[in-house]
Amino acid sequence: MTPYNKQEENAQRVYDALKSAGARGLTLLELMHQAKLTRCQARRGIGYLRESLADLKGGGVYSYDPRTYRYCLEYIPELVEAYELMRIRGESMRTYRMLTGTAIPHAQLSRAKQIRMLRRHLQLVVDDANDILAPT
Repeated sequence: MTPYNKQEENAQRVYDALKSAGARGLTLLELMHQAKLTRCQARRGIGYLRESLADLKGGGVYSYDPRTYRYCLEYIPELVEAYELMRIRGESMRTYRMLTGTAIPHAQLSRAKQIRMLRRHLQLVVDDANDILAPT
């Protein structure tokens, strides 16, 4: 295990470890242990592999379950959809924070109403994503 592995080598080790785990999948720590990689190397290997996206069945290499923090090679539409919702929530929350922290305090009076409406719409997106992702 050298810190100077190429990304392709890390990705191949990650892929082999996920393949041996099957549908059960692996957490990041299990993946590090089984592939004999450091945390940074495992993340780079995962990053090199393409993610499974909701509309591209079979187009991705792995799926990530945000509820159990597991990576697996199986295409499970529910997991991919939950991951996409998690990403949308994160992006919306980041944009909302940027908007409320920088744009609204420095907005001109003529645009203040439009920016407040945009902030409200982003807050609704974040709230809806939180409701969908909330454990039942």
